[in-house]
Amino acid sequence: MEIEFDEQTGRQNYLHPLKIENPDLIYVCVVVAKPGACDRFFILTKADLQQVCIEAYSQWMDPKDWKRPRNPASFDNRYSIAGLQRFEDNWQLIKERLEESAPDQSLE
Repeated sequence: MEIEFDEQTGRQNYLHPLKIENPDLIYVCVVVAKPGACDRFFILTKADLQQVCIEAYSQWMDPKDWKRPRNPASFDNRYSIAGLQRFEDNWQLIKERLEESAPDQSLE
């Protein structure tokens, strides 16, 4: 995120998403379960994860009028399982990527 910090007011101003390298890179976030329960897998691209982080940060900062309570100049950002929910078991992303990169096996 491109964020501008106003030292006078202690307010942050979100400008726009930063251009990221390798936006199509695939991330697999894993929630390791307690014994007897199932692990959870969230499969998404780096660009998707950037959007999840932007949404999480904005949702946290909006009610605070973009003024961090303890450390106004901090840009610490965290995302949650709730933000990743729509990517749970998104194995299709990996399948499609593998199919795209597979050499042509047809006999012409």
